[in-house]
Amino acid sequence: MRPLHAVVVGAIILALVAAGCGEAIPSSNGGPASLKLDGRYLVDRQGHSVYLFEKDESGESYCDGACAAVWPPLETSTAPQAGAGVQGAALGTIKRSDGDMQVTYHGHPLYYYAADASTPGKTKGEDIDQFGDSWYLVGSHGQPVEPENHSGGGGY
Repeated sequence: MRPLHAVVVGAIILALVAAGCGEAIPSSNGGPASLKLDGRYLVDRQGHSVYLFEKDESGESYCDGACAAVWPPLETSTAPQAGAGVQGAALGTIKRSDGDMQVTYHGHPLYYYAADASTPGKTKGEDIDQFGDSWYLVGSHGQPVEPENHSGGGGY
């Protein structure tokens, strides 16, 4: 009986953690979306990193269900706005399978990463392979931003 109790308690704890993380994940909640360049990659107006999924093609999102829980789409109800370093003409939207409008940049649907949580400036989703392809930060021209190589010789 004890193992069943441990399983139930574990499931309740996981559910509470997931619910708490759901609120911590950055979300436009369908409101206005604004993007700007923060160094080498795009962020939303609060400074949360946005990503592209290499599996997406022709302005179509291939991330829904469990994928969208880990990689929430950047959604909007209005035309997205360009901030510093972002090409306004390259911003757009697509209609997702659930009917919501997702922000695109140079045709790439944009996403947040749940592990970045609500802390602006985190980039834990950089160069990750999940849900069948790679995820990258988005560069100023819509290109995937390759991770910086930090394994140099150290200057000795």
